[in-house]
Amino acid sequence: MDKRSTLIKGESFLKLFIQLQRDKMKASMLLDCKGLIRAEGIISHIVQDDKQPYLQLQSGLKIALVTVVAVNGVFSPDYSEC
Repeated sequence: MDKRSTLIKGESFLKLFIQLQRDKMKASMLLDCKGLIRAEGIISHIVQDDKQPYLQLQSGLKIALVTVVAVNGVFSPDYSEC
């Protein structure tokens, strides 16, 4: 059986996003947008005080935080076995 790193139930990717932004390291993400898609890049902004919090990559791509199911090999508990 394949094992993956998984967030604890109720935990978010926010700490990881903040660290990746501070270190200017690439975030490789798996997003659930009515089907799983990939996105990656350097995070330029994290916007938490919006009705739908999001992050923005240096490429200009905006990603709603609720769509992120995995970051750099760490999965949301709901997707730990996909």
